[in-house]
Amino acid sequence: METLPTEVFNEILDQFEPGIHELPRANPWARPRPYKPEHIDSKQHFARLRLVSKRFSELAAPYLFRSIGLRFNMKSFGRLERLAEQPKLAKHVKKFVYLMPYLYVEGTQDFETFRADRAIRLPSKLRQIMFEDREPFYYPTVYKEQQDVMRGSYDLFVLKKAMKSFTSLQQIQLLSVMVHKDIVLRNLASSFDSWEFIDCRWIPACSHAVETLLLAILYGKPPVNSFSSPTLSPQSLLAISSGMQQSALASFKQLSHLEVTFDERPDRSYLDTATTHLRGHISPISEFFRQFCMCTANLSTLYLRFTPGLPVRLPLEDVFHNTVWNKLRILGIGSWMLKAEEIIAIAKRHQGTLKGIRLSEVYLADGNRWRDVVIALKTHMKKLDWVSFQDIGYEREYVRKMSYIETYSDTSSEEDEDDSLEMDAESISSSSSHIHPSQAGDDVIYGNVFTSSEDTGISSDTSSLGNGANASMGSFGEKEECEFEEDLEDYGLTVSQAQRKHWERWIVGKNVNTGEPYTRPL
Repeated sequence: METLPTEVFNEILDQFEPGIHELPRANPWARPRPYKPEHIDSKQHFARLRLVSKRFSELAAPYLFRSIGLRFNMKSFGRLERLAEQPKLAKHVKKFVYLMPYLYVEGTQDFETFRADRAIRLPSKLRQIMFEDREPFYYPTVYKEQQDVMRGSYDLFVLKKAMKSFTSLQQIQLLSVMVHKDIVLRNLASSFDSWEFIDCRWIPACSHAVETLLLAILYGKPPVNSFSSPTLSPQSLLAISSGMQQSALASFKQLSHLEVTFDERPDRSYLDTATTHLRGHISPISEFFRQFCMCTANLSTLYLRFTPGLPVRLPLEDVFHNTVWNKLRILGIGSWMLKAEEIIAIAKRHQGTLKGIRLSEVYLADGNRWRDVVIALKTHMKKLDWVSFQDIGYEREYVRKMSYIETYSDTSSEEDEDDSLEMDAESISSSSSHIHPSQAGDDVIYGNVFTSSEDTGISSDTSSLGNGANASMGSFGEKEECEFEEDLEDYGLTVSQAQRKHWERWIVGKNVNTGEPYTRPL
């Protein structure tokens, strides 16, 4: 092995941990998850490999440190600080994942009062989960640790240090993470009009994460070109001072990939659909996006959606402001109530550059037809390589569906629409450079790097790419071609899966999965 050429050795290591590859003309949401047996922990293998010899240590380092995760605790920040102090290792970091928990805030009543308060009338099973099973003092312990991390701006200090040392950093991803006890407390507090005890909230957590990340990026100036977050709170943007907003917008000029899901629901009304109008927030958010659109001239991939399952009724140009991105190759819009002309207009503005369009959970207003959108895309978008229609439909159809749910459902799911991801946060532990995955336990991380086609909007043609245990690319065994006797006419009432598949193929004139020409008429 010592005499093996470096190129061959890297090919072998690539089989364990594929790197970050840019595919500007392909559907980035249709990449299959690399197959890796569950019992194989490539990080541990790379860590052990580095102990064999100096050459192996140098060869394995890029694979071990190119993607790291940070949890919001003293142990994880300590590891990140030690990594930042080792330039030979820090230079390999290309992707940084920030796993931000809900921030705990104290109430007017202390924890012991909360624990002993029988007026809440907790069921015995719920009381056991919160105060007896596994870490009976979990809530005050987590609150204290979060305060320790933020005391003296220690988290900001470490983030600045890291961003300064990550000279090859390309991607930043912000995820929200909760354990079961967090979910139980959040749901319990939401059921009371007035909650006086310890609480966990996402809006202040997101605001803190966004602000510290921006300050660290402005200080370290890493060459970041990609940012993604599946649970970004719009209120977190409004909480940033105008001066910092201007500085942050200037740093966005280098972004080429932006993928954001805005969760505009308030902390104490988690399932309140009335807030999907963004009342009271649209003016400042619209102004922020106007400035953002002016600064992000280098965007090649843009995907913006709102809370899955709760589409917003918001004019498209209140966000995009008729902006033209000259380098835009992939455009995605999700969880939106729109008119056909709005979709057609933004697509036509980029007809000379767009290679892919992704529409997920987009519902057309009454009086509009998807047929008009499909014909316009076929007519004007000659450079399209793929189109993805996922869960598209009509406003009337969505309203009817929600009315049915409200009528016949007694409970609402406490899980987010996105697939949850059990993810090991890679972080450095000591000068020996060993990696020890964090004990995720029953963490729920909202927003999966490798999400399934059910919630990412992967087109029908690309959803079957890849195979193996970890492919997670949607259903298999579907008929490759639509049955010709099937009625695919658009009546403006509902959109079936067969219609979506038919339209996707008709627009580009081929089956994207097989490459075969598609000749069935509209």
